[in-house]
Amino acid sequence: MRYARRTEVLLLAATVPLFLLTIFAWPSIRGWYAPPALPKEKITIALCNTYPGSGLLYLAVAKGFYVQEDLDVTLQPYTTGLDAMKAMLEKRADLGTTGDTPLMFAVMAGHPVAVVATIFTAGGAFGTVARRDQGIESISDLKSKRIGVTRGTDGDFILSTMLARSRISPDHVKLVPLPPEAMVDALTAGKVDAVTSWEPWLTRAQKSLGEKGVEFRIDSGFVLNFSLAGDPEWIQNHPDKIQRLLRALLRAQKFADENWSEAQAIIVKSEQIDPATFDTAGTRYRFVVQLSQGLLILLEDMARWAIQNKLTDRTTVPNFLDVIDTTALTAVSPDTVTIVR
Repeated sequence: MRYARRTEVLLLAATVPLFLLTIFAWPSIRGWYAPPALPKEKITIALCNTYPGSGLLYLAVAKGFYVQEDLDVTLQPYTTGLDAMKAMLEKRADLGTTGDTPLMFAVMAGHPVAVVATIFTAGGAFGTVARRDQGIESISDLKSKRIGVTRGTDGDFILSTMLARSRISPDHVKLVPLPPEAMVDALTAGKVDAVTSWEPWLTRAQKSLGEKGVEFRIDSGFVLNFSLAGDPEWIQNHPDKIQRLLRALLRAQKFADENWSEAQAIIVKSEQIDPATFDTAGTRYRFVVQLSQGLLILLEDMARWAIQNKLTDRTTVPNFLDVIDTTALTAVSPDTVTIVR
């Protein structure tokens, strides 16, 4: 009996320290045997790094929203949405930012492309800056003038719209193809009489001319979209990646809505644009994550414009519903999808 009790005491004496050791050492022991963290899912996004429309993509980096979704996102910069779209089509990027016009032309040309979300809208934020010393005081004075424009972009479409409203045929102006970053120098040097573009180039052009310049903005009811698009097959094969990305962008939108001054400062620093860009645009700019009926209607209108002006070989308007993939956004935020199918 004494021997049994002695054995119990010895066992208890040996067990208690082992038990305590296990409790306090468990975090370290668990770390030794824990499975390695899975690598983050990678996405490369080609974007226009000079346009405020890319703002949500930069905000998501700065605030860690991609990391929260276990994404490793690489932002590939270009000066236009047209170039970003080209990078995506050439498979140098998984997704690309694009304005409505480059998207329309890509579809009209038969390229495989699908939109997963609109991430920015701009109402009345496009326009023309012209030289007063060339006798330009109104849009009607643009007749017979040299106008710099980035062909195949929303600026191209806006110029045609502004001319049409003033009953000026495109044949009655001289269009000078220019990348947006070359517009200010061309205008101040007198190589063109006017330029049609978007921010930040409009503000820079107006500042460069000072009192010698005059600016014409498209009316605020004319809303253009800035969207994320990719190869339809890639999108269908990576639904989880797209949903994670959209959740990160929705967080970025919420942050911008609630902390506008900080969000603006982050975008200005990330894109190295003039803070006055936002002052000029004011409420014309909206950061969104959506797919709206307005996008569909505008793409159809642009297609008719391209056909009428013989800017495409197509003679009929395609069904743009086929190039808008609502699956991912419907899964993460169904209320932001208002396209009627």
